[in-house]
Amino acid sequence: MKKILYLTVMLIAPLLRSQEGNYSSSIGISGGYAEDGFGIMGTYNYHLNRDRYAQLSIFAAIAEDRGTYTIPYNIFTVQPGYFLKILEQRTFKRYALHFGAGGIIGYEVINKGNSVLETGAVIDARSQFIYGAFVGLEGELTLGNDFSLLVKANEYYHANSDVGHFYPYAGIGLRYFLF
Repeated sequence: MKKILYLTVMLIAPLLRSQEGNYSSSIGISGGYAEDGFGIMGTYNYHLNRDRYAQLSIFAAIAEDRGTYTIPYNIFTVQPGYFLKILEQRTFKRYALHFGAGGIIGYEVINKGNSVLETGAVIDARSQFIYGAFVGLEGELTLGNDFSLLVKANEYYHANSDVGHFYPYAGIGLRYFLF
């Protein structure tokens, strides 16, 4: 793992200069902590100007609720949102912080769709479509004309989830500016 991280840093280091690209579209991918497990998120951003963008995200989480029994679950959502820049380095514009919010719609799968655990216990939660809203923060560190390091933190509210109404995600990844 250390070798992969070292190689990644060595490949990205020559790209360290200020971002001069057009802010019309970007894609990103991040992975990290989701409640009780791991989450991954892919995003498409349509930059309206330097200070705001519309975002469409796809999120997937693989987790296990560990209470009296261990119950595996997965969450898959699509999230349209809107983000505003709230902080940016004044001189070289090397870093920025964005705040956003939006809606979510998706599906949660509890215990692979089975209502009986391996121990024989019956669970009353069921797999179902979910909906709700989210708020999020995105930190961005410019790595070059085309790439940025991305740090994301979202808090989801699932109005009808059997897993829980509030669901956090925090991840790190890369953003690529298309044009």
